Amino acid sequence: MAKGRIQKALSGFYYVDIGGDAPLRCRARGKFRQDGLSPLVGDWVEVREAEPGFGMVWEVEPRRNAFTRPAVANVDQLVVVASRAVPVTDPFLIDRVAAIAALKNCGVVVCVNKADLASGEELAGLYRQAGFAAVETSAVTGEGLEELTAILSGKLSAFTGNSGAGKS
Repeated sequence: MAKGRIQKALSGFYYVDIGGDAPLRCRARGKFRQDGLSPLVGDWVEVREAEPGFGMVWEVEPRRNAFTRPAVANVDQLVVVASRAVPVTDPFLIDRVAAIAALKNCGVVVCVNKADLASGEELAGLYRQAGFAAVETSAVTGEGLEELTAILSGKLSAFTGNSGAGKS
């Protein structure tokens, strides 16, 4: 039996980092379905390797926090990707994510993307004044990416936000 963290979940398979060269491709025990528990990306799990490269998620360790959207657990911070260009993000979305994160003892980072199309400084400044880490970025020009990388360093982060805002 080995302990690891789920890195990716796709089509009923869980890819668990157990410290090897590649993640272990696993299925979850049927017991989880019976108990109404679904393993999530970020979960610390006990796995049993059935054959080289393939195994079973045997146990899920207690979670520090869990979110439905995105479906993740044990997250240090949620990065809310917003935009002042198309699509324009309603600040209510950021507020809602921040409130949910606070209830789950999770940090929030506001990333206002697409700075090459429309300035997000006013929105980022508003959240900085409220005490949040906020950065204005552009995937096209590279603006703010160093600062964002520093904020993400050493933490398990999950990205959320409007479709088309630039999470990818």
